[in-house]
Amino acid sequence: MGKRAVRNHGDEDDDDLELELDGDLDDDLDADFEEDFDEDFEDAVRGSGGRGRGGAGAVRKERPLKSWSDRAVLQSAEGVTGPECLVVLTHGTRLASELRLLRPDLRFSFFTTEHFFARTLHSFHSDAGRSGGVVIHCAADPPSGPFQTILFPTLAGDSSEVAQELFQALHTRLVPGGRLIVSTNAAKGHWIDGQLKALCSRVEQQKFDRGHVFTAWKSSELKKLRGFRARFDFRHLDRVLTVETRPGVFSHRRLDGGARALIRALSLVRDASPRGRDVLGIVEMGCGGGAVAAAAAVSFPSARVLAIDSDARAVECTAQTAKLNNLPQIQAQLDSEGQISDAGQWDLLLGNPPYYSDFRIAELFLQAARRALRPGGQVMIVTKPVEWQEARMKQLFQHVQAHKFGEYTVFCGEAKRS
Repeated sequence: MGKRAVRNHGDEDDDDLELELDGDLDDDLDADFEEDFDEDFEDAVRGSGGRGRGGAGAVRKERPLKSWSDRAVLQSAEGVTGPECLVVLTHGTRLASELRLLRPDLRFSFFTTEHFFARTLHSFHSDAGRSGGVVIHCAADPPSGPFQTILFPTLAGDSSEVAQELFQALHTRLVPGGRLIVSTNAAKGHWIDGQLKALCSRVEQQKFDRGHVFTAWKSSELKKLRGFRARFDFRHLDRVLTVETRPGVFSHRRLDGGARALIRALSLVRDASPRGRDVLGIVEMGCGGGAVAAAAAVSFPSARVLAIDSDARAVECTAQTAKLNNLPQIQAQLDSEGQISDAGQWDLLLGNPPYYSDFRIAELFLQAARRALRPGGQVMIVTKPVEWQEARMKQLFQHVQAHKFGEYTVFCGEAKRS
């Protein structure tokens, strides 16, 4: 449900937002990420997690760094000043343990928007939150600081708009004279160089065979902050609904085709249940900006709606969407495990899972539906690739039907009765 392996839905067209950099991900970075996801998924999602191993205050050593961007930041950290150091983690968590072992004299704060990464960090840093230990922030925005140093490893192909928003936010968290160190595995570094020079009067660039490291010093506060949030409207039934989004949140600035198909499919439930009398509890997995949750709340005004996402930015946007449309029955929740309160009592679960990760996130959505729904409760999943989804739905649910909405298919099924 979050970025790449845990990012929301993978069908969004972000070509215009990609970094304007030449150079692709190195093969070993992709392998590194997949290995991270595989093993972290085993430990964190399936519950082993590793909490408590090593004794109070122990820092568990993760596998060696493979990401060039992480290794470059680690090398740069040898000479940074402190004591307060913020580390932005958008692609994995291994760097955290290496930094703490290298620089035990620094007070580290680790920031991520992904609940999945935050849980992994907690499993490796048992002293998190204690006096003298690290601080782990899983939130929509970086902690306020101030910090003497901020470390930010990036990868070629990251969203340029997310990077722009983070660069500006991180600049505001630095003390005067503090430095922001950014690494990238991109073949060319002119885009990041230009972005940092727009914020800082002094920027130094180191070029390596496999990427670049930039160090930018904060000389003064920014006179004007750029806004990155956006809103869009769409009509559903007799309402015009407003959705708030921001970079990195699905779906930014527009209603995604899959979300639109899922909203249209709500009529199938309304037709079967006049005025929605039988639908009193709705769960949406991977809520993004909250468009589907808002439409569900309008479709079934007597129902409570639980909107879940693993990304803190998405949860924040969904909460704002609910407020903008005066829909207090929507509750936004940060979660990456698919654990839903009041198990076995929900009437309808909606999901638009991503297509990457070999259907692992789609499987998480379906297992969440099995636990959450009452007997006879309905699950509705939208997808483009139909083979796996149809086969798995028929294994787990009864009365499965496929409904075509343009290029998307919505599979509907019922929780099996005992």
